[in-house]
Amino acid sequence: MAEEESSGERSEEASAHRLEEARKHGQIARSRDLAMTLSLMTGAGGLIFFSNNMAQALVHLASINLQVTRQDLLDEKVLPLHLAEALVVGGRLLFWPLLLIMLSGVAGSLLLGGFMFSTEMLLPKWERLNPWQGITRMFSLRSLLELFKALFKLLLVASCCLLILKSHRDEIVGMVDEPVPALFQHVAHLLLWSFFWMTSSLILVALMDVPAQWFSFMKELRMTHQEQREEYKETEGRPEVKARLRQMQRKMAEARMMSKIPEADVVITNPTHFAVALRYKPDKDRAPVLLAKGIDHRAMQIRKLAGEHKIVMVESPPLARSIYYTTDLDREIPTGLYQAVARILAWLHGVKMYQAGKAKHPGQVPPVDIPADLRHDRNAPGT
Repeated sequence: MAEEESSGERSEEASAHRLEEARKHGQIARSRDLAMTLSLMTGAGGLIFFSNNMAQALVHLASINLQVTRQDLLDEKVLPLHLAEALVVGGRLLFWPLLLIMLSGVAGSLLLGGFMFSTEMLLPKWERLNPWQGITRMFSLRSLLELFKALFKLLLVASCCLLILKSHRDEIVGMVDEPVPALFQHVAHLLLWSFFWMTSSLILVALMDVPAQWFSFMKELRMTHQEQREEYKETEGRPEVKARLRQMQRKMAEARMMSKIPEADVVITNPTHFAVALRYKPDKDRAPVLLAKGIDHRAMQIRKLAGEHKIVMVESPPLARSIYYTTDLDREIPTGLYQAVARILAWLHGVKMYQAGKAKHPGQVPPVDIPADLRHDRNAPGT
């Protein structure tokens, strides 16, 4: 009985599969306070930054309106032109602030949860029409927390407003002696900066809301032991899934192996059934290292890539088979094969010296001796 109760308790963290499924259904962590705070702060900053241009645009708009006469109002051709010009000026006036507000709102939404598009969120959910569920949501713990958060935001903004009024008290009182144009400019400047600082105070709420929303989201997706077992059976436990994973792993390993072929110094072939690519850098490797190996089709791919990157290919069937069967990828060849590979590398060095015009051609590939315990001839036992 105790085991059943423990298995029914959501005490396990959500798995990657569960998080992916939740994202497909439109369930992600979002912070409305973060998006709202960034939008308000950006809007206030944009108004401050573009305030001079906006003031000039307003003066221009006012001059346009003051130039409208009674005859213009009655003229069907002149009045639309005035209205069109006023709309153009107003559009220029609001375009950049509104664009900044929109972009900051989008950025605030993407900061927590990232980009997500799900058509399931557009579908109607009939359970939301249930009045009883609506009442339970109204009196739930989350609604109570949202109420306290709203009161805290009100208190925070009000406190910030009082501090601004207190710090600018003498400045506000002195405005009565200013001329009207300077007064309007002073008041606009004070209001814009006050709005900016009051919205900036909401950063504190956003910083508390982001981890709270993430914790609440992860808590809702917690799993029981039984759900974990069922998920494992549905995904990792299925034979076809395991086979698919193994196939993907083989493809990834083969792609990594093939990507290392350009680093090889020589490719030793069978000549058609086996191919092994070796690298030997005296300043880096203690002994030759096997970068790639394959038989039949894969051997053909190795030879093709070697030809594309102008890597010398040497036919030595016994050595190719011995390296293939005795050496793992990215490992040094066995000590018993040092002498045989050294003769191949020495011959290769002679070829390069001949191509550079510094020595005679070394002739054919020298024969190599393979120790009996490392031979893997076709007729040898166990091959």
